[in-house]
Amino acid sequence: MDTTKMWDYRVVRRESESKTEEWYSVQEVYYDEDGTPMAQTMDLMVEQDTVTGMRTQLESMLRALDNPVLDESDIVDNPVNTKTMEDRVLSLEMENAEMRDRLVELGDKIRETKKVRSL
Repeated sequence: MDTTKMWDYRVVRRESESKTEEWYSVQEVYYDEDGTPMAQTMDLMVEQDTVTGMRTQLESMLRALDNPVLDESDIVDNPVNTKTMEDRVLSLEMENAEMRDRLVELGDKIRETKKVRSL
């Protein structure tokens, strides 16, 4: 795994308390500096400013199906980190928003390039 990556989409397996049932979901999983899963989203929506942005987000989710499944119980908070969970989540949300903005800008540039080429 690329240890510079802060988050990606992953398939997460959740088991019932009795261990007789399991469910799978695509979630945003956040990693610590060592690449260990430390947190995940539970309320994920496909929402962007453009259709291109939504397509990019959905393509990232589809790539999650190619990675090993994570057990929800393996996604733990790293007690060595001194930041509060709220601070870490806020920081990651800001990074995520910046990444989404960059992807939308890239999509806009690609569309502009296609327009110029078609003229």
